[in-house]
Amino acid sequence: MKPGLLGCLLLVLASDALAHRLDEYLQATRILVAANRIDLSIDLTPGMAVADQVLAVIDKDRDGWISRAEVDAYAQLVLKDIHLGLDEKSLTLNVVDATFPALSEVKGGLGVIRIRATAPVGPLGAGRHALSLTNAHLPAISVYLVNALVPKDRAIEITKQTRDEFQKGYRLEFGVSPSRP
Repeated sequence: MKPGLLGCLLLVLASDALAHRLDEYLQATRILVAANRIDLSIDLTPGMAVADQVLAVIDKDRDGWISRAEVDAYAQLVLKDIHLGLDEKSLTLNVVDATFPALSEVKGGLGVIRIRATAPVGPLGAGRHALSLTNAHLPAISVYLVNALVPKDRAIEITKQTRDEFQKGYRLEFGVSPSRP
């Protein structure tokens, strides 16, 4: 077999092997800044090796299935572990929606728990602003990703994103243009 063909085959096999989360709880958060609120979309994907640990936190009655009440309670727990601040003031996150995949998907490392949340901020004044986010949910088994989405409002411009080494701590700097008459 030619070395180039062997390399391509190994790359394909490696990408298939990496498709399933294994020993980490991936927490990917996307932030959207709007004129009167901050929206978070959080995708949580337990790896196969940590799925039972995550399910133990969610399935409080240990009956082997996840009820709507358990999904809602877990969404609240996740948001309790996330600190969001704007211009040095704490914001309160409210759950907009939470969905839970089939248990077989979670145990296979493919199931994504999705939480959408929002924090009202009133109308943002013109000028520079700084948003901070700290995620402290299940840190012993988790890896974190955080990113800002391009704002829909053209008056809002992202100027800088800063993350700590593990992306548990995040800072977003943005500006709001003054209203035009």
